[in-house]
Amino acid sequence: MFKLDNRIEKDSFLVKDNNVFQIRIMNIREVFWVILIPTKINLIELSDLDIEKRNILINFAVELGDFLKSNEEYDKVNIAMLGNVVSQLHLHLVMRNKHDPAWPGPVWGFNFKNKLDEKSKSNRSKLILQFSK
Repeated sequence: MFKLDNRIEKDSFLVKDNNVFQIRIMNIREVFWVILIPTKINLIELSDLDIEKRNILINFAVELGDFLKSNEEYDKVNIAMLGNVVSQLHLHLVMRNKHDPAWPGPVWGFNFKNKLDEKSKSNRSKLILQFSK
């Protein structure tokens, strides 16, 4: 049975589970940060995911990033997979603006100060759900 890593669960909230992967949003206000987590058990590396589901995951990330960039006027779409701290396979989609506090540096390790308020949480969730229908 699929079990979400405790750190991801603590730092994010679920927007949608589409039976291939979970769509979650990091609980920070300064950047729009989406995490996609395949729901098959024991996945660590991208190569652990079969090619069909891998293509679904990556294409979804690219297309969601393009959708958010065009609808919300972001300057950059960052898509990354690190896995050094949380080994469970997950993909980060981070929407960046030149005015976000971490710009132009990476978001990893940056000390974001603000949690999402209910309005931002709702707006971001609605955008993702609008795209992923």
